[in-house]
Amino acid sequence: MNSNEILAALVQVQGIEAAVCVGRDGFVIDAVAGAGADVDAIGAMVSTGLGSAESVGKELGVGTLTQSMMEYTDGVIVMTAIGEDAILAVVAATNSSLGNVRLQVRKRKRELEEVL
Repeated sequence: MNSNEILAALVQVQGIEAAVCVGRDGFVIDAVAGAGADVDAIGAMVSTGLGSAESVGKELGVGTLTQSMMEYTDGVIVMTAIGEDAILAVVAATNSSLGNVRLQVRKRKRELEEVL
């Protein structure tokens, strides 16, 4: 399975609207998203957001970030590091089963680590 197939499987999960794999530099490695999604903008914002979240964890002494979730009025973003050089981010609807979204992100993270 390649990265595009893994991301496509994520988007098949009910409620997930986009799945984007980006480098730490913010450039998109691969993405599967609905029409109108600006995956380049998602990539740039996600790399900055995850870096900030990792810094918070280090400063507060709570360990290494495993997954980050941000809830907004119109959607949810779930992010996780893929090895040292990449990030997986999914955009989901607010009425999604967040437990299932987080579970699927964890599951696909392992698969992406194998192919990237």
